[in-house]
Amino acid sequence: MKTIKKYYSLPFYILFHPFDGFYRMKFEREGKMLVAFINFFLLWFSISFMSQYTSITAAQPHPLSFNSLAEGASIFVILILWSVSNWSVTSLMDGEGKFKEILMANCYAMTPLILILAPAAAISNLFTETESAFYFMLVAIAIIWFIILAYIGMVVVHDYSAGKALATVFLTFIALLIIVFLGTLLVALLQQMYGFGVSLYTELAFR
Repeated sequence: MKTIKKYYSLPFYILFHPFDGFYRMKFEREGKMLVAFINFFLLWFSISFMSQYTSITAAQPHPLSFNSLAEGASIFVILILWSVSNWSVTSLMDGEGKFKEILMANCYAMTPLILILAPAAAISNLFTETESAFYFMLVAIAIIWFIILAYIGMVVVHDYSAGKALATVFLTFIALLIIVFLGTLLVALLQQMYGFGVSLYTELAFR
């Protein structure tokens, strides 16, 4: 617990000192994967809380169809896909960041979402329908803050200029789409092979 407390101050420091904070994370070895995983699970909790307890005046919750495991898996898949795509692109563009550092920087950048989403969902129950704009404003601030931190994290981790980092973001999206497309094709192919195998077994079993 002392170790967690010692190193968990860095995500809060990054909130207002992102360049220096991500520098300390990468070059001064203050970043820890344990803290990154804690941030991921806290974000999972925050989004699950928001999905279930946001006021009906701000959103329309569906508690009967709510599945926190599915939401957590979705966040994890997106995080891994983005980190893999970014690592594959930056490896070809002289990026200095390792996959571990990319993943860690993205998780550290989640801190604004963790701090804002769940409280915004809770206080949305105090708003009237006309006041629900404050809820959406808080959510927008959290998302924009996260995007800015994630972008600065990419700049520092890969030692890129601002322009090169923007180009890398675009190429990362392209790489992510290619990975998803190839993954979808692979799943479809495996499903067809499975269906063919089942049909073949059934045919042989009844002869």
